[in-house]
Amino acid sequence: MTFPDAATLRELVRLACRAPSVHNTQPWQWEATDHDLRLHVAPDRQLTRTDPDGRDLAVSCGAALHQLVVAAAGHGWAAAVARLPEPARPQHLATVTFAARPPDLRDLQLLQAVEDRRTDRRQVSSWAVPPARLDELAAIAAHFGVVVTAAPGGTTGLVPRLLRQAMEVQDADGARRDELLSWVHPFFDRQGIPVSNLLTAAAAAAGEATRFPPGSLSDPYVERADPSPSWLVLSTASDDRLSWLRVGEALDAIWLACTVVGLSVVPFSQPIEVARTRADLAHHVLEDDSCPQLLLRVGWPTPTNEPVPLTPRRPLEEVLDHG
Repeated sequence: MTFPDAATLRELVRLACRAPSVHNTQPWQWEATDHDLRLHVAPDRQLTRTDPDGRDLAVSCGAALHQLVVAAAGHGWAAAVARLPEPARPQHLATVTFAARPPDLRDLQLLQAVEDRRTDRRQVSSWAVPPARLDELAAIAAHFGVVVTAAPGGTTGLVPRLLRQAMEVQDADGARRDELLSWVHPFFDRQGIPVSNLLTAAAAAAGEATRFPPGSLSDPYVERADPSPSWLVLSTASDDRLSWLRVGEALDAIWLACTVVGLSVVPFSQPIEVARTRADLAHHVLEDDSCPQLLLRVGWPTPTNEPVPLTPRRPLEEVLDHG
């Protein structure tokens, strides 16, 4: 057999769609043919005010692409990816073909991580991430042509300052604020961010600057916490759609590897979305002319915290077409 059967293919796409996406917009569309699976952009899900160039959109789709590869490997299929196979059709991001291959232990660990991964915005614990672990994450990203660079954190360091500045710029834009709020709702059951996954006002005030409205996720340890996150900048040599797609793949690969060992990951795209803070990030953190694409907070969660709820996903019937 050289192609998964229909039931397996549906399961692979379901798992791919567990990938993270900006504001949980899930801006992807899959098309199954008799011999391959194709990933397309869902342009109606682009955040046109926040993300006019489609960077966040492509990063989100890259994460789903990588998660498909992981899901396939865990189910006994090696996936070969052709990225941007039709230059005249930029919405066609990738074509995936398959070959049977038994999974190994790492494949099965990552497959479980797909189901376990969460976005936990609560403060991390005081335990620092070992440098060797950060080196492993950098090596994972390098596989996708993405560079990982540590950024200074601390309560008054560069990262908190840039987060605050980006939030102030975006908050001053009423249309952008309305766009964000349209993806936050207490009763969403297939897309967007439920309030159950957003920090309460008190918990948010004690952490990094956030563009999200208050939710219902409390952080009982925030007052006693002395958090020790690692801040990582993902960057690329170029600033084009292929680079953004690869950043999404690297993001998901890093996140799943962190999930396997119990690390928390939270991505911050707002300093990249604002030109001034993106330039400052490049100037103060990167040592060359590479382009910052995403900021990550990585750390050990408080052990006694309960897992945050899963965010909703669109039904398969909406995201999978048969060509």
